[in-house]
Amino acid sequence: MRGTSGSAAWRYRSGVPAVGDHLPEVVVAVVVALVSGYLLVHVPFLVTGILFGGLLLAAVLARPLVVVAVMLAIGPIDLSFITGGFKDLLPAIGGLDMNGIRLIAVSAGLGILALVDGAVLRQLLGRWGAVYVLFLLFAAATLPRSLALVDGLRLWLKITYPLLIFLTVLGAVRTRRELEGLADWALAGGAVIAFVLNPLYFLGGAYDVTLQGGMRIRGVAGHENPLSFYMLVILVVAFTRFVSRGQLRYLALCAGAGLWIVMANTRITLLATLVALAAVAVTAAVAGRNWRALGAAALVGAAVAIPLVPAVLERSLGFVPRVGELTALLGSPLALYESINWQGREIVWPIVLAAYLAQPWFGLGLGSSTAIVRANFPAEAGQVVHNEYIRLLTDTGVLGVALFAAALLIWLFGAARAALLPDRLTREYAFPAVGLLLAWAVVSITDNAFDYYAAFTQYVALLCGGALVAARLAAEDPEAARAAPEKLEVDLPEWSRLA
Repeated sequence: MRGTSGSAAWRYRSGVPAVGDHLPEVVVAVVVALVSGYLLVHVPFLVTGILFGGLLLAAVLARPLVVVAVMLAIGPIDLSFITGGFKDLLPAIGGLDMNGIRLIAVSAGLGILALVDGAVLRQLLGRWGAVYVLFLLFAAATLPRSLALVDGLRLWLKITYPLLIFLTVLGAVRTRRELEGLADWALAGGAVIAFVLNPLYFLGGAYDVTLQGGMRIRGVAGHENPLSFYMLVILVVAFTRFVSRGQLRYLALCAGAGLWIVMANTRITLLATLVALAAVAVTAAVAGRNWRALGAAALVGAAVAIPLVPAVLERSLGFVPRVGELTALLGSPLALYESINWQGREIVWPIVLAAYLAQPWFGLGLGSSTAIVRANFPAEAGQVVHNEYIRLLTDTGVLGVALFAAALLIWLFGAARAALLPDRLTREYAFPAVGLLLAWAVVSITDNAFDYYAAFTQYVALLCGGALVAARLAAEDPEAARAAPEKLEVDLPEWSRLA
């Protein structure tokens, strides 16, 4: 070792490096350790959120379909306990918790996938995604003039999330087994929530007692509304499987989901459930020549409506009217509107609409409707308009509403067209896609469906994308589609379907 000192030669032969040889790495490690230790002591839940968010982002990039399956399985489960409570982090900017971190991490990962994966990128820019992307670009352009920028950014992410799920399913799913596996995991998660977790939450006190002495169940979602919307999804998908396969386990899942819809006692969910079931039944009868679906839908709808209608009438009118009284109210829409307890919505809506008139075509900027509500009403009244038509109209104007409506109408057209194909898997996605798109339109009348991306809209995106994928796979391999039995016993879904 010519030209090397004795100590250096010894270090070379022994393989023991000197500290100075790796001084930058040592400094970085010490700084990271000190910062991590300080944060763990003073803001442990923030560190937990960052750690879980980073792991989730890495998982999305490595196995996007597996992560999508997990998101579908856990659905409305409130994850805020991981980070110390509901919006417990960063209160200065409105609060953050693991639910929001999940939204950010999954959206970032799927967004990167959409830009780097050629198949997903083609769908992003193709006929099924282009109008939705145009709407998102327009909505983002309104953010600089928003009255509530942070709220606008949050809403933008929530509206973007369904598109990312849709594109991932449409571009990343390669086989029928993968596609069927996604729905299997959604239903498996629904079964666990309906028959295991919700009963445990109920026993633990996750319910409210109304002024009339009734009971409303919050369950795993932490609130009645997202729980009922989620159970609506499970009910409709399970009902479609029952109509398609005739297996009683799906009827049992319908019963479990229907029970929690009744126990949640959310008025708009009753109407959305009946609309969705009717849409699935009519689509199955017309496209699939399955006329028995009409009778089955009537029975399932009655099982939900009969126990729920009296509670809905009492919450809405303050009493359960006799048939003659109800008929008289239905014959006078104005009297009916004035008789309904809108829980303050009838006060909020005119004020927000009056502000909208200042910028009717382009809106006040995404998130502005929340700022208007916050400025005029106390926090107890809620921070949203509870009407997505007014919310989107105020934030993005007529142009924004037109773009978003066009994007969803394109999805509806694609699902309805796919429903005409004589392929069981395609119909199992297309029928509920049609029903839940219409349910989305109903829910948006009195609630903020955009905020329920984990409990509701991600499933609509899954079903719409899945219907198009199934139709494509059936066209590419008609033999495999014809070989699929009309009634198939499916085991508990395996992760290998999504790997």
